[in-house]
Amino acid sequence: MKVLQSESVWNLPTPNIEMPSSLYIHIPFCATKCYYCAFNTDSFHKEQAKVYLDALSTEMGLYVPQTAPLKTIFIGGGTPSILSANALDQLFTDIQKHFQICPNAEITVECNPGTVDSEKLCVMRNAGVNRLNFGLQAMQNETLLQLGRIHTVEEFLHSYRLVREQGFDNINIDLIFALPEQTMDAWQYTLRETISLEPEHISAYNLVMEESTPFYEWWKAGELVLPSDDTEADMFQWTIETLTSHGYTHYEICNFTKPNREVKHSLVYWNNQEYIGLGVGACGYVDGIRYTNIRGIPSYIEALSKHNKPISKTECLTGYAEKAETLMLALRKREGICLSDYEQRFGERFEVAFEDTIKKWMDYGLLERNETHLHFTQRGLFLANEVFVDLM
Repeated sequence: MKVLQSESVWNLPTPNIEMPSSLYIHIPFCATKCYYCAFNTDSFHKEQAKVYLDALSTEMGLYVPQTAPLKTIFIGGGTPSILSANALDQLFTDIQKHFQICPNAEITVECNPGTVDSEKLCVMRNAGVNRLNFGLQAMQNETLLQLGRIHTVEEFLHSYRLVREQGFDNINIDLIFALPEQTMDAWQYTLRETISLEPEHISAYNLVMEESTPFYEWWKAGELVLPSDDTEADMFQWTIETLTSHGYTHYEICNFTKPNREVKHSLVYWNNQEYIGLGVGACGYVDGIRYTNIRGIPSYIEALSKHNKPISKTECLTGYAEKAETLMLALRKREGICLSDYEQRFGERFEVAFEDTIKKWMDYGLLERNETHLHFTQRGLFLANEVFVDLM
């Protein structure tokens, strides 16, 4: 493994500080697709997964010249943990072969309950994985069945105990509220039970109806009954109050952390910094260009068989577009956007591009400013999308 020796990951000198030092890898395979999911996923087939990982290794090699020593690695999907122990070992061996990795880099793997075992977890630990992301969503089996999840609450609890026994001490649990027919009591039960497990990080998302999903079609047909907007807002408010009272810091609209457990990889996104994205349908941001890979697995594999980057779309972010995206992403953080960082990046105060828009939302009480940052008010969190749309 090409690992650099350094006292501090975050103060590590690199030959070119402009080069991305974060890596996202997309593993598209799932046992089944959840009814609400619009991510780029496909059914798991062992032989196809082997060919896919070979193509992924080829893609890694194409980005080596553009990548600094890695501070964060996030392996998402899909369900990365659906891969066999041998396949996971191949994946990490390829990463270590192609990239330098900083000491104590944050390395995250997304896992689904019921798809992890001691052998897979041992491979992850030996490869330096130090953070796991578990998709639970709800603490009621009937709700999980309604969502199209393949696991039960009992299987989640078994997986959670297993990863703790294997020594993982940085675990996130994903939850969704405002689900069809979900009551406040049901959501409160889910959150309380999750808190009792003492995960280091909790992500609590409201359900979003994504086009091209079964949920969207059923909702348009009137076959799904969703909580009212007021109930959804009450759920969110109760979530914030409850998690903060239990020692979690609300540091991003949907994310809550115990001390010093913020997701460093996600902060790269929210700070609109560059990163490498690998895998089918993955997005990346390199040299000021945001790119999206081919979505179809066969086409992705074919492109890499010719040693071509499998990019389907690019966008050069400059001028107002880059400023607006930087502002919107940073406003997702509870601390908001650092005014001096913005000025250093763009050579001007943010008022030059956004004065009228920002003033309007400050007058409405959704944004506020202190000496160093612009950020959402508590009320503004509930109407953030209104502000984002206006900024676009």
